[in-house]
Amino acid sequence: MFLLAALALSSAFAVAQQAETAASSVIVPRLVNFSGKASDGGKIMTGSVGVTFALYKEQDGGAPLWLETQNVQADAKSNYSVQLGATKAEGLPLDLFSSGEARWLGVTVNGGTEQPRVLLLSVPYALKAADAQTFGGLPLSAFVLATSLNHANAPASGTIVSETASGAAQAVSGTGTTDFLPLWTNSSGALGNSVLFQSGTGTTAKIGINTTAPAVTLDVNGGENVHGILNLPITGNATASGGKNSQPLDLTASAFNSSSKAAVAQKFQWQTEPVGNNTASPSGALSLLFASGTAAPAETGLKIAKNGVITFASGQTFPGTGGTVKSVGFSAPTSDFTVSGSPITTSGTLVLNWKTAPTSTDTDNAIVKRDSTGSFNASTINAVAMNVNNNNGLAIIANAVGDAAILGGSSSNSGVSGTSVSGDGVFGDSISGNGVEGDTNTPDAYGVYGTNAATDAIAIFGNEPNPDGFGVEGNGPFGIVGVGTEDAGLFDGNVDVNGSVSKDGGSFKIDHPLDPANKYLYHSFVESPDMMNIYNGNVTTDAQGDAVVTLPEWFEALNTDFRYQLTVLGQFAQAIVANKVANHQFSIKTDKPIVEVSWQVTGIRHDAWANAHRIPVEVVKPAKERGFYKHPELYNAPPEKSVMWGRFPKIMKQMKATAARKAPVASVKTEVEAKP
Repeated sequence: MFLLAALALSSAFAVAQQAETAASSVIVPRLVNFSGKASDGGKIMTGSVGVTFALYKEQDGGAPLWLETQNVQADAKSNYSVQLGATKAEGLPLDLFSSGEARWLGVTVNGGTEQPRVLLLSVPYALKAADAQTFGGLPLSAFVLATSLNHANAPASGTIVSETASGAAQAVSGTGTTDFLPLWTNSSGALGNSVLFQSGTGTTAKIGINTTAPAVTLDVNGGENVHGILNLPITGNATASGGKNSQPLDLTASAFNSSSKAAVAQKFQWQTEPVGNNTASPSGALSLLFASGTAAPAETGLKIAKNGVITFASGQTFPGTGGTVKSVGFSAPTSDFTVSGSPITTSGTLVLNWKTAPTSTDTDNAIVKRDSTGSFNASTINAVAMNVNNNNGLAIIANAVGDAAILGGSSSNSGVSGTSVSGDGVFGDSISGNGVEGDTNTPDAYGVYGTNAATDAIAIFGNEPNPDGFGVEGNGPFGIVGVGTEDAGLFDGNVDVNGSVSKDGGSFKIDHPLDPANKYLYHSFVESPDMMNIYNGNVTTDAQGDAVVTLPEWFEALNTDFRYQLTVLGQFAQAIVANKVANHQFSIKTDKPIVEVSWQVTGIRHDAWANAHRIPVEVVKPAKERGFYKHPELYNAPPEKSVMWGRFPKIMKQMKATAARKAPVASVKTEVEAKP
């Protein structure tokens, strides 16, 4: 996969180090050219791609000795070239290659899986540099006299120094830029610039990370990960009631003013504030403040109390109602919640209606209720019960921007249940959340259940135009179970299965090529107990009767255990496989020249996923499915002996009862013959 160009081992770097020491006026670049292919798991990438390079002591495992990330430009075939060490002024650290140990290069594309590591090799003339640090084959230490270190010439206090073998003081090497905090760039005493920059001193000092113009005490240019609590302590400034607020969290936007022809800052602040200060039961709340331009942020009226109750800003309305919202909560609110001018108090019936009062024949979008104690109790009654007596009304209309449009939970019944005579049972429409969400922790129960016995009807329909969304999503031992008299599932588009597919049979179904308007054409899948791939084609041998069939470069990585078939076309001739598959190709030999041969090669998958998920040919049924059949009617057994009944008896009983209830009643016609 990799194309390595001019990679040198430790010997080459030793030569560079000696050359730099001997002639300081000549700077040897500590860079290594590298070429590779930008791919991750077989996915080819082009354009700007983030690639991380790391050096290791081991071929597999272990911590990296060095790493860096560069943005590379991959061409149309995903090839790219870089210079390793280019992100640092000093390039690659020389000490990485001073031990004479092997070094392995690992490459990771776009944060994916690290590609197989590659052993770095010497360029030819660098092999002579293996003894560059010896004298006559002996190390320099063999010629140093045994003597004690000289500490007589100690440097002044505060000077960073190192000592030579003779004991002489020597300053730490390296260069840096004023106001940058230094960084040890290797383990040999060299210093350089870090990403930390300081402007000013004392209490006015400002630290910048990846910026040389910090605007505040700590100015970070880039993203941050906080692994722990981000604490915003109290400001120390007392409020009007004597309490203290937290430090605010500022979120600022810039809006352009067409009149003043200038940008105006729009600042929102979240801060915690004391509530009930200097009382026997003090508390706190999270409040939202706002300011435009240079004005001081002021309260918006939106607060979240310690128990999660939200107090809305003055003038907040429900879309479509015009009613004023004060405080909302399932516990007793501190003031009334009004819609269309009618107050809804802490007990009784909660009425949301576009009319003055709902009636038993109301045709608008209708009512919800509480239990007799004035609270919601999903374990004994429906948490929200709505009924409409007109086909044009909807029991629930729910639209969401960032959360579930309909979220239902119940301890012993359906989380969401909807029944309609001629419309949709449950319909949820959300811009970026869940249209309909149903959760249950009860075995043999539904998260979301849909049934529709009408002709050409759909029990559950999911439509998601967003590229990263799901039309229908199910989580559990059986994420989605579909049972239909015609099709259990209908998918209009591509289907991606992350796992194995088990089926009784399979085929493609297309409009008939000779009569597309009136007929379908079916072809059955090719089945095999092996995870087999099939490849075929035609080739013509040359004047010597030879032909080479070139296969994709990934052929042997995907397949093994190859089988061959050859068929001669147009004449009587003999053809053999002269050379089996090797290096992505195999060759054919015929006893006559210029012979057309039709070839076929099969292989058994041996990629990582296939090796980890071999399909068993024969298995014993699970305990719940023993004595049951996938198709009981083929074995003269009743429907109740199907595997579905074995696994989901409660659900199957409900479905049977629902089908019986919705089945049309057959009319009986009695004919009386008139007698003369």
